[in-house]
Amino acid sequence: MIKKLQIAFLVVIPLVFLVLGLRFDRTKYGTDPESAYLLNGINIACGKAVGHFDNPGTTVQMYSAVVISVTHVLRHPGTNLQTDVLSNSEYYIEILRKGFILLNACILLLLGLFTFSVLKNFWAGLLLQVAPFLSVTLLEECFTKVAPEQLLFTATVVLIILLLKFYNSEDRDNKRFSILFGLLAGFGMATKLTFLPVLIIPFIVLEGQRNKWLYVGTIIPAFILFTLPAVTGYLHMANWFLNLGTHTGTYGSGNSGFIDPAKYLGSLILIVKNNKALVVVMILATVVVLFAGLFRRKQLQAKYKKEFSILISLLVAQFGSILMVAKHYQSNHYLFPALSLVGFVIIFIYLLISSRLQEKGKTILRKSFPVFVAIVIGFAVLNKPDLTQAYEGYRSSNQSTNETFARLDRDYKSYVKVFYYPVSFNEYASLKWGNVYSKQYSSGKLMELFPEGLFYNVTDNSFQFWETNIPAKEVVQKYGGRILLVGGPLNYEEIKKVEANGLKLKRLFDSRLQAVFEIDTANSDFFKGKMHSGTPKWSLQNDLETLSPDGQSVLSADGTVFCKNSSVASSKARSGKHAFSLPTIECYGMNYEIPAVKPGDWYEISIWKTVNSPDAFLVASAETADPFYLQSSEYIETDGKGWGKVMLNIKIPDDFKGNKLKIYLWNHGNSPCWFDDFRIDKY
Repeated sequence: MIKKLQIAFLVVIPLVFLVLGLRFDRTKYGTDPESAYLLNGINIACGKAVGHFDNPGTTVQMYSAVVISVTHVLRHPGTNLQTDVLSNSEYYIEILRKGFILLNACILLLLGLFTFSVLKNFWAGLLLQVAPFLSVTLLEECFTKVAPEQLLFTATVVLIILLLKFYNSEDRDNKRFSILFGLLAGFGMATKLTFLPVLIIPFIVLEGQRNKWLYVGTIIPAFILFTLPAVTGYLHMANWFLNLGTHTGTYGSGNSGFIDPAKYLGSLILIVKNNKALVVVMILATVVVLFAGLFRRKQLQAKYKKEFSILISLLVAQFGSILMVAKHYQSNHYLFPALSLVGFVIIFIYLLISSRLQEKGKTILRKSFPVFVAIVIGFAVLNKPDLTQAYEGYRSSNQSTNETFARLDRDYKSYVKVFYYPVSFNEYASLKWGNVYSKQYSSGKLMELFPEGLFYNVTDNSFQFWETNIPAKEVVQKYGGRILLVGGPLNYEEIKKVEANGLKLKRLFDSRLQAVFEIDTANSDFFKGKMHSGTPKWSLQNDLETLSPDGQSVLSADGTVFCKNSSVASSKARSGKHAFSLPTIECYGMNYEIPAVKPGDWYEISIWKTVNSPDAFLVASAETADPFYLQSSEYIETDGKGWGKVMLNIKIPDDFKGNKLKIYLWNHGNSPCWFDDFRIDKY
């Protein structure tokens, strides 16, 4: 009867986790990273590659693909998945978030029951379930995000279960442990690079060189398996990881070098201040390990070798996590694996101490365990005010957003709304962020579903219709003079940056997360042609009519090679006899390079394409691995003969790498497309 009551009680903490998580809220229309994982999930569900793999995060994208596919079938079977998900993005993000909460509540339940079964100790199982409540960061991330951290928590708990199974096994030399640990390690690394320090744990505890190297050998194919959706991005991924390791700033920025010593020391101090429970448990574990290592008797060594090696491995992983994160410390969520191991470290402190005691001492320690669990629960309860504050903050932010858009609908119906990007909380900015980080595969569908999706992109000072840049001279002509800028900027410096870029703003009202300005189009330099000279410094036109004698190249007017003739055809043309023909999906053409590019240069690049080709793009990108990339598929005008003019309006940014700009054509659709009459103007 007592055992049944104990098992029933182990359901309580996972149930509390589930109820709290489902009742919690998140920032409505959050961009980073929820929308990126949603749209990359669409990519995988539709059989396309992913466009974001820096974390790498592909396991979250796979999860997203499965969940949205199943949800879509249950909601609207037989309809278009992409249309349904994009039209109801917040609904699907909430499904993903709550799915993670349910998954981790179940994994907590399994953890408690399995620990009870293996260690025959109810209090040990309860402590492992309660330990996550010691960290506000861990709970808030698990409750409010669709991000790798939720799966890092899942992976870490599964690792704990495997370690308990290994600890209790009489056949620890069995190679199945090496394979299982390797598969889990590959999964964790495919989820997020911050799992890297955890990989040392199985390597330390596995017995025998054969098992250790089998474990290491399993990690690589497991990593490949769980990152298959990003296989085309491995080179970019490797470059990203290399930059993280060889630059002193965050996200691979800053000066070359491993660390900035002063900044690194400051980060270590902040980590200690912000993660007191983690640090206290690590100090206690260090003391126990040193005592056991320095004062153990040789004849007792075998009795607690398992406990000693596992506790050592856990400490090494936690110290490694702190040392790695201090290099680019911005938030506690980078410490997720270390935070998730806190309860397990406590358990092995108990097991190591217990293994050294005589039977009487073990009995006393066992009876004191409930008191220790009560202390942990007490400290966990102290986090309630911080969680409540976070909960109220999310609720207030969402209420503010709802009120802002209700006011816009009520009082500013006659105005055109332009959404500030990228730092903005609204449906349009959220979807645009996700589209940018998913290879822009959803551009055509977004244009179709949200024709009001207009943006001011502060990063390159341009107006855009989704991913299509709109030249300054076209904005007022097309949309009139009653234009609002919605969603940021909120502080003085951001406003000054926008105004320095040529927009004159009049603040109408703001709220917790939103700001609404009227753009004074009459007095804004952006619309007066002052952003660049009205006369091009250099122009190039090519109607694709002149080919080299061998037909291998398209020539410019002066007889020089314009580009290779990979796709010129005479089946259809807007002028003359020839046009670029891109007949199939994932087909590319033209590949022209603009030489001697430097920051501050302005380019207007245009080409005409057949109007029934929404998924065919004019693209500009850096020659190097630099992330500069722009594409356009929307027409700024049509000629009434089945052709539309597509344009890119580009200012080369200050951080542009290299000295060439690649211009090419890309057909991502299932139907053929033709391009003709290309033009570049440099200002």
